[in-house]
Amino acid sequence: MVELLAAADAETFGRGTGVAWLAYDLSVLGALVAFACVRHAKYSLRFRLIWLLMAAVSLGGVGLWLANAVALLGIRVPDAAMRYNVALGATGLVIAVVGVLAGLLISGRTPQLPRLVVGGLTMGLGIGLSTFLTLDALRVQGSVDESLGFIAISVLVSMALSTATLWAAQVVRPVWLRVVASLMFGLGVVAVYYTAVAALEFTIDPGSRIPSGIALFDLVFPMFVIGALGLTLPITAVLIAPDRRDSAEPNRPAQPVGAR
Repeated sequence: MVELLAAADAETFGRGTGVAWLAYDLSVLGALVAFACVRHAKYSLRFRLIWLLMAAVSLGGVGLWLANAVALLGIRVPDAAMRYNVALGATGLVIAVVGVLAGLLISGRTPQLPRLVVGGLTMGLGIGLSTFLTLDALRVQGSVDESLGFIAISVLVSMALSTATLWAAQVVRPVWLRVVASLMFGLGVVAVYYTAVAALEFTIDPGSRIPSGIALFDLVFPMFVIGALGLTLPITAVLIAPDRRDSAEPNRPAQPVGAR
């Protein structure tokens, strides 16, 4: 008779908390770069879409998807081999970037509550679906089931996180406040991810064959390198791009000399 191991045997921090901190740092860095890109997009007409695309890659690709993938390295299931479905993982990456880009486009340049809500819901659905697909790509010796209740909570949290992030991207100006907003975004990603992880229910069959797919580290390590190198493009663009805030308001009436 084959022995089955319960879901409680899956260790979320099976390889220590260092992996979780690395994932959090990626979320914060991706958000910080994205906020800077959105700031430039606000005052750029010609290159607005390019700035928003870089912001979507930084926020959705690195700050969300790559951070979640790195955090997955911390999950350990004793006496069971784990593999990763690359197709599902890649789909989650694309959805994360597209969802963030859609949210940024819908929310517009200036804070408008209806657009922020619609953009936040759109972006939140993308983040929630991406997180679900990233976790659903896990394969173990046995089966992995999901709790619909925790998945629903995760999606709701992702919607709230997305709406707050879009609002912050539009109204936050000082650099130190962007850092604070990025730290809060990282905490939001942590909440979405670990709520989704709580939805996973592992049933392990040590006697079954090793599942198809690749070892997670074999996917995450090259993606980590690519993501780190990929951030150099928006970071370089932010550093060398001219500040368009003054030229973006040509219609603003000039004040008389001496006016207060």
